[in-house]
Amino acid sequence: MLLFIASNHMIAQNIAFEQVAIKVEAGKGQYVLDLLDSFYGNIDKPEGVNISLDRVYFKSEDIEATHYLGFSGPLEGLAELRKIRNGDKYLLFNSNILEFGNIVSVVGGNSIMRMNVSERGEAVAQIWKWRVDDPASFIDEFTNLIKGFPQEGYLSLGQFSHGIGSDGENMYVYMTHDDYEAALGWGPKTPQQQEAFAKFGKNTSKYSDFHGTVTMVNLKNW
Repeated sequence: MLLFIASNHMIAQNIAFEQVAIKVEAGKGQYVLDLLDSFYGNIDKPEGVNISLDRVYFKSEDIEATHYLGFSGPLEGLAELRKIRNGDKYLLFNSNILEFGNIVSVVGGNSIMRMNVSERGEAVAQIWKWRVDDPASFIDEFTNLIKGFPQEGYLSLGQFSHGIGSDGENMYVYMTHDDYEAALGWGPKTPQQQEAFAKFGKNTSKYSDFHGTVTMVNLKNW
């Protein structure tokens, strides 16, 4: 499905991602960051690929991860990066990381639409997740939502295609905020925004289950 919403929206079906959830031991976060920086800060990163480390700030009790290591970009770039993430040097780096924590999940997928791409590097990010039985209708409702409740930060709607659990979680919305205050203050304010938000929730509940949110603070981008 191809969707043009406004001039600041773009087709993003060739933008893929891999997200590694890590449970880092208490007090060991800086060691993990330093190890990641020593590896990803010294590679010839493929064009268009973004690598980031985020620390989990708000989460529900069932979320084990304390950090998320994310890779995103064009399919060709991620495939090239996957080749770099291999070999003896990478295996040694990976084993060093595992001294301070363990990987609890790895998921992958692609973006369906994105907007405000220039704001992608903002400090705080939030991801919302659903199990959706009718993705086409969900995308249409989301399009209507952001017409009535436009966002100032980076916003991405996408789907999980790898690492899906038994709960069937298969779609997400990812948004960013400028800082902690902006994240806490986020929400529909005007009657029009509130109506759009309520309508989205009501209509999508017919064929989807909401699985909660995770809020993260960015630690490093490569």
